[in-house]
Amino acid sequence: MKFSDHGIIISIKKYGENSAIIKVFSQHHGVYRAFVKSVKSSKDKTIYQIGNLITFEYRARLEDNLGQLFSVDLAKSYAAKIMFDSLRLACVNSVFSIIDAIFLEREEHQLLFVDLQNFLQNICAEDYQRRNFLADYIKLELKILETLGYGIDLSSCAVTEKAENLAFVSPKSARAVSYEVGKPYQNRLLKLPSFLLGEQNYDEKELQDGIKLSSFFLEKFVFAEKSESYKIAQLLHRDHIKKSILKN
Repeated sequence: MKFSDHGIIISIKKYGENSAIIKVFSQHHGVYRAFVKSVKSSKDKTIYQIGNLITFEYRARLEDNLGQLFSVDLAKSYAAKIMFDSLRLACVNSVFSIIDAIFLEREEHQLLFVDLQNFLQNICAEDYQRRNFLADYIKLELKILETLGYGIDLSSCAVTEKAENLAFVSPKSARAVSYEVGKPYQNRLLKLPSFLLGEQNYDEKELQDGIKLSSFFLEKFVFAEKSESYKIAQLLHRDHIKKSILKN
């Protein structure tokens, strides 16, 4: 088995003294694990960083075997641009952690790859405002849920089928609910932030509502079946993000 592609490194695990097993989310082939013979030289250390976009050739003797990467080159270094910004780093690590743990290998997800690459480009831009990349982070979490088959439906109210005045999301049906219908039951519903409906003017409270919304459905559909160690690791990333939103 052999193919060439480009992809984003989402995890690296040491293997022996000089080698590693890396997991890459590739554009045309999905998530792949592969053996890398050397990651110790100064050039290799620059290339093999979580979050970097690389070009590579993947080779394996048989389709089910662990393959090896050859002709690896650094296409874009996202890691270096955010490593000293704890909030941006927490957002990126949280997304990679979800993809690493949840997605089956060798399943193509081209649309999600494009969304992830756009997210990395934006969050690494120095002039990209904090409120914008936090909103993008929440949108990407919801896109991941959609890719897994657990998307929320914000097209119209679950009761009236109308698209006006959407203000809540039902935790049971994962569908939007209008303000008029939902107001008597608002304590049992999740608030729908306006930036998920395309609005550009939103405040910190809506970012709080957004992270609560994505967290609820990730916990319901994804995290509940994961190990305690994974939940603790994911919690560390998300707590940092939540605290950042709450303190502003």
